[in-house]
Amino acid sequence: MPIQPIFSPDQSALRQYLSQWPKTLKSLDQFLLSLRLGDYNNPFSSEASGNVRHPRSPAFRPVDSGDLQGDGDGSDHDNDDAGDAAFSSLPRTAPRINRNTLTLKALELIRTVIGTTRWSSGAELLIILEGLGREFHSSYGKDPCLANIVRRVMNLVRGECDNVLSDNPPVGHPGNLTVNTTNLPNSTSNNAMSPPSQPSRTPSMTSLMFAQSAAMAAASQLPDTDLMSQHAARFRSDSLANSDESTPSSPPPSSSTPNPSNVSGVAAKVPPQYFEYRSDFRQLVMEAIQEVMDDLSDSSKSINDQSHLHIHSAQTILTYSSSKTILSFLKNAHTKYKRRFNVIVAEGAPHFGGWGMAKALEKAGIDATVINDSAIAAIMPRVDTLLLPAHAVLANGGVIGPSGSHLCALAAHENRVPVVVVTSIGFKLCPSYPHYGQDTYQDLQSPSVLLPPDPEAYWLDGSKVDLVSPVHDYIGPELVSLFVTNIGGYQPSYVYRLLVELYCPDDPVIFEE
Repeated sequence: MPIQPIFSPDQSALRQYLSQWPKTLKSLDQFLLSLRLGDYNNPFSSEASGNVRHPRSPAFRPVDSGDLQGDGDGSDHDNDDAGDAAFSSLPRTAPRINRNTLTLKALELIRTVIGTTRWSSGAELLIILEGLGREFHSSYGKDPCLANIVRRVMNLVRGECDNVLSDNPPVGHPGNLTVNTTNLPNSTSNNAMSPPSQPSRTPSMTSLMFAQSAAMAAASQLPDTDLMSQHAARFRSDSLANSDESTPSSPPPSSSTPNPSNVSGVAAKVPPQYFEYRSDFRQLVMEAIQEVMDDLSDSSKSINDQSHLHIHSAQTILTYSSSKTILSFLKNAHTKYKRRFNVIVAEGAPHFGGWGMAKALEKAGIDATVINDSAIAAIMPRVDTLLLPAHAVLANGGVIGPSGSHLCALAAHENRVPVVVVTSIGFKLCPSYPHYGQDTYQDLQSPSVLLPPDPEAYWLDGSKVDLVSPVHDYIGPELVSLFVTNIGGYQPSYVYRLLVELYCPDDPVIFEE
C-alpha cells in the first residue's frame, strides 16, 4: 500500500498522515498529554504542601534549598528559575515547567517523527513541522519555547534545502558551467581546474569538450549527437553534490507527491526545488537537530564561562527572586575565578523565591542579603550590577521576566546601574514583538498565594475583593544594558541579527489554525 503524503499543516491532516505510523502518532499523543498533565513540572508543587501558611507567619520555616543546586539553564516561571520550591510550606499553585527538559523532549519527538515517517522532500517536511507546531500550540500555547524550537528546526530544513540549491544551480545558471573532464582522454588536471575567465593560450573548456567528444565519437563509431547527449547527462550528474549519496536508495512514494500547486502553509511559498527528492536529506536534517540538542545541553556551561567578564571582586550585585542560571553564574565566578562579591536578593513576593536563592548562595560561600521588594529602589544606589533572568527575549530586544523584575529594571535605570540579563537564547528568543505590552506572553496564577494567614478574618463582613497574581513582567530594551547568552554577550540592538540566524521570516510567528 503506497504511503499517502501530506499536503496541509492542519492538525487533522497531520494526524491522518501520522496514522500510517501508529507508534509515532502514539508518541505525539503521549507528549501532548504530558504537557496537559504537567509531567514536566518541577517535583515541588502546591499539592505537595499540606498546610499552606504565609511566609510572614510564625509557622513558616525554610527547608533545604537543594532545588536550587542544579547547573542547567532550567526551570521555573522565569525560564531559568526553580528556587521558589525551596520551601515546602510555600504556596505553589502555578506549575513550574522545567523548560530545558521540555524542549529537549520536544526535539526528541521531532526527531522521531522525522526518522519514522516517509516524507519525500524538504517542502513536505516543512508541512509536517508546521503541523507539529500547531499541535504544540494547542496544548501549551502560553509558553513560546516549543514554538521557538519548531521554528528553529524549520530554519534548519530550509538551510539544508538552500545548500542543495547552491550546489545545484538551475540549468543555464553560471554555476552549472563546470565540466568534469577526469574520464576524458588526454585531459589534464591543469585544464580541468583553470578558470574559464582567465586569459590563456590553452583551448577553452568548450572547445576541449567538443574536441574530446569528436575523438570519442570517432573511436566508438557513434554519432556525435548521441555522444553529446551522453556527456550532457554525465555533466548534470557530476554537478550534484555527493552524487553517490544523492542516488535514492528506494524510489519516492508512488502516489501523487506534494508540489507548489497543491500544498498549503509555509510550503506553498518555497521554491520548486524544495519539492525535489534526496535520499541523504533525512540524515542531514537529523545531524542538524542533534547539533541543536547538544547546544541546549551545553548552554549552561557556555554562559558560566563568561562569568569572570561581568563579575568582579568587591562588587555588590542585586538579583531578583530565584534563578538556577544566575545562581550557577554567580557560583562559577566565585569558585572557578575566585571573585569575592556581595549579593543582595530581593525576596520575590508572593512566592518568596529569594529566600531559597540566598540560602543556596550562602551554602556556596557567597555573602547574601535578603531585602523586601519594596526596598529595591532604596537599595539600588549601593548596587553595581543588576542580574535578571528571562522567560523570553523578544524581537525588539525586550525581555519577559518574572513578575517584579520590571520594578528592578526601572530602579536600576534611574540610578544608572547596568542591567545584565543572563539567559540562554536556544529556545527563548522569540520573533514576536510586545504588541500587548505587559500582557505579552502573560499568564495568571491562582490568587491563593496572595491570601493572608487567616483570610476569613478579612472577609467576615462579606466584602468581595478581586485578587490578581500575574506571572511575568515585560522589560523594554531601553532598560537592558547587556544580554549574556550561551553564544556571547550582546546588546539589545543586536537581537535582530540573532533572529536572522536562528529563524526564517517566512515561518509563522504563532502556530495557529
